[in-house]
Amino acid sequence: MDVSSAIHARRAVPSFDSSVEISLEELVALMNEANLAPSAMNLQPWEFLVCHTIEDKKRLQAVSYQQAKVAEASAVVVVLGNLQHHHHALRIADENVKTGVLPEDRRDAWVAGAVGAYEGLSQKQRDEVLRGGSLWAMTFMYKALECGWDTAPMGGFEADNLVKEFGVPDTHVPVIMVAIGKRNPDVEIRPRSYRIPVSDLIHLGNF
Repeated sequence: MDVSSAIHARRAVPSFDSSVEISLEELVALMNEANLAPSAMNLQPWEFLVCHTIEDKKRLQAVSYQQAKVAEASAVVVVLGNLQHHHHALRIADENVKTGVLPEDRRDAWVAGAVGAYEGLSQKQRDEVLRGGSLWAMTFMYKALECGWDTAPMGGFEADNLVKEFGVPDTHVPVIMVAIGKRNPDVEIRPRSYRIPVSDLIHLGNF
């Protein structure tokens, strides 16, 4: 499937076939592919809460306004933003030195720059995890589609209750949920909603 076909084919499905399961191994493989999504300085500001069992999906449904597709899906990936993602810098730098991506004599300066870009800057940390987590989610949805799975991005959750229910630490914030499974064939997908043309939205050079 080429990129253009994927863009036109991807839809947020309204309902999943609850009888279809996805193995944890396949789900993790799809997630690993999405891990190639871009992020600032490649600091990868994402982590994941995966609800794969019936019990965990029910728990998630309870803090997601009881939306049926949370329970129907084969799994739901809750993308979490790690506000302390700049602490990945040392590990990433060391691995990049090993592979020759980063010269060893630039290692310490790169780490200092990455940490200094976010340390103590709460709004910048939050902005970055929202950007990065969203890029990861979109990449994941396209990879899932290529492999024959349907998805639905979901922002309808009670963040505070989700954090409490699943013990998410205060260094992490829920960004978006992505439900994955097979579309319920008995529920029709509505025609694609109108898109405002880019010609009405673009500003060249200045607003």
